Formats: sequence, C-alpha cells, structure tokens
Amino acid sequence: MNNTGMPEIANRTEQVGSLSRHFAAEGAGATLLEEYEARLAVARERFDQHPAVKALFRDPIDPTALEAFLISFAIVGVRMTEPVEGWIRRAGRRCGELGLEHLAKALATHAHQEADHHLLMLADARLLVERWNKARKPGLDVDILLGLPPTPGVAAYAGLHEGLIAGPTPYGQLAVEYEIEMLSVTYGPRLLDRCKKLLGEEILKGLSFLTDHVALDAGHTNFNRFQLGRLLGEQPAFLSDLVSAGSEALDA
Repeated sequence: MNNTGMPEIANRTEQVGSLSRHFAAEGAGATLLEEYEARLAVARERFDQHPAVKALFRDPIDPTALEAFLISFAIVGVRMTEPVEGWIRRAGRRCGELGLEHLAKALATHAHQEADHHLLMLADARLLVERWNKARKPGLDVDILLGLPPTPGVAAYAGLHEGLIAGPTPYGQLAVEYEIEMLSVTYGPRLLDRCKKLLGEEILKGLSFLTDHVALDAGHTNFNRFQLGRLLGEQPAFLSDLVSAGSEALDA
C-alpha cells in the first residue's frame, strides 16, 4: 500500500478542522456579542438617564453654565486620560500571562494609539480657562484647577482599571474601552452641536480632544467590537465578567 500521500491528506484534514473550529468560534462569538449588547442595555440606559447627562443634552442650559462644564470636563479629563495608555498596556501584558495572545496583541496596539492624548485635554483646559478669564471676573487659575484632588468619579474610574489589571479578569479592560469610547461616538457629535449653537464656532478651538475622538473612536469602537466578538468566541465563559466590567465603567 502506498502511504506517500498520507501526510498531505492528514495536513489537509487538520486545515479543514482548524477552519471549522474557527468558523464555529466566530459564530458563537457573534451570538455572545449580541447577548453582551443586550445585557449592557440597562447600564447604558442608566447612564443616559443620569441627571447630569439629561441636563447637558436635553434640558435648557445657560451658555455660562455650559462653558463652566467644558472647563470642568477638560480639567477632569486630564486625570482620566493620562494613565490610559499605561492601563491598556498593563492589561495586555496580564492577558498575555493568561495565554490570551490575540487579546494581548490587540491591547498593545490600542495602547500605542492612546499615547499622549491627555495633552489634547491639557491644551483644551488652558485655552478654555483663558477664554473664560477674558470675559469674566474673578478669573480662574488653570494650574490650581489641575492640582485639585481627583473627583469621586475619577477615583472610581481609576480604581476600576487598577482592579482589573491586578485581578483575575484583566480582559475586562476590553469591555471598559468599548463602552467608554462608544460614548464619544454616541454623545460627542451632539455635545459639539450644542456647544456651537450656544457658544459659537470659536468654542471648538478648546474642544480638540472631543473633536478628534468623535472621529477616532468610531474606528476604535469597531476595533473593540471585533475583539470582543473574537474573545467571546474563544472564551464564552468570559461573558459575565465582560458585562460586569462594561457596566462598572459606565457607572463610575
């Protein structure tokens, strides 16, 4: 009996088996991603109905109050965005330690994309305070504002990241990034429109972070969604942990 073709047949059989497993995981991932989206609906609705969100997007708002909010947004944003690159990179390393190589590489790529974004927030803070001081008394000192202790929300958000990185579910970082970057896509254009209507086109000079991330985070959200589906296809048991991390991010 001639066995010369057996290794080739075995190799092709393995390739077919590998493809079958891949498509099965992809299908399972898509189904579980739909379940993730359904289970996040409660937290997303809770965020949307928060009094601050309602006041900013649906209630009448005085232009001065809106401008004050933008200064606060930029000041707080510096603290929230400066550690992001490190959080994502460290979470990626932890995922690698758990054998989640695809996710580890994806998070490393994402971390690189987030480098120095806090500098946009810092520039916005300085420009918005300068604009405020030209029109109002008493003036504000941007360095004093930047030196204030973190707000409870900032502390909770940082604690969420650090807990995920140090704990048994560092892959939850992916859900956090998915939910937070989706906010830019969902709410960013509406906020920019409201700012232009109430404060004029000039205000956009102090909203460089938001303007950039409305565009950037559309791509990031698609990237994160793909990675979520892939991860769930490979690790269906991670669903509840991812739902928990995504929900906590929106509640922080």
